[in-house]
Amino acid sequence: MTPDRAYATARQLIDPDADYTVHVRTETGWTQPADPDHRELSGLDVLLAARRLLRARPAGHIGSPHPDTLDMHTSDGRLWLRFTATTRNDNDPAQPATNDRAPEGLWRLLGLSGSSLVPVSRCDLTDSDLRTLAHTCLTLSQAHPHPQPVVPPEAALLLERLASSTEALDTGLPSAPDTDDDLSHTELLTLAETALALYRTHGDPDDLLGRPEVLLLAHLAYDDAPL
Repeated sequence: MTPDRAYATARQLIDPDADYTVHVRTETGWTQPADPDHRELSGLDVLLAARRLLRARPAGHIGSPHPDTLDMHTSDGRLWLRFTATTRNDNDPAQPATNDRAPEGLWRLLGLSGSSLVPVSRCDLTDSDLRTLAHTCLTLSQAHPHPQPVVPPEAALLLERLASSTEALDTGLPSAPDTDDDLSHTELLTLAETALALYRTHGDPDDLLGRPEVLLLAHLAYDDAPL
């Protein structure tokens, strides 16, 4: 499986709203980090760990041995991690122990203290991702219809185009233009950035967005985070 496809699979498996316990495989079995603050991560942090692993050269591997459980290991197999949703205790490794010494490379992969982060780039976003974010931008802008200081003029014009074409397609008008295919990569990225600005300003109190949209917004937010 290529890194791109592996990441797409991981993105579908990880629940951004869940918390995950962290276990490390050693010669004596599964252990947890000694620091209690490092024994649990949010779903979005697990997603970022997956991205770092797959952006490594050579890329690591990701699999799901059980529902709500994700295994990640480096290409050489020297570092093997298991993330298990805390709501599914039946899938936790049996009798986890704590380990006073973290395996080499663990903190760099998890992005915890003392790590050297691999940058997360907007270049990782596919055109399909950007189209999803464009519609996310439209959804959030329609939920807050008053003039928005976070929406630049060029984005407002693009939203008008997207809204009109979406309405025409939804109502079955003949020869309705599909703006998704007409928008350039740069225009789609402009709408993606605007979606993030709207999300940061208003959030999603009405639960209009699904998991894919939230994960993609998190991707953009991580890219903005200082390293």
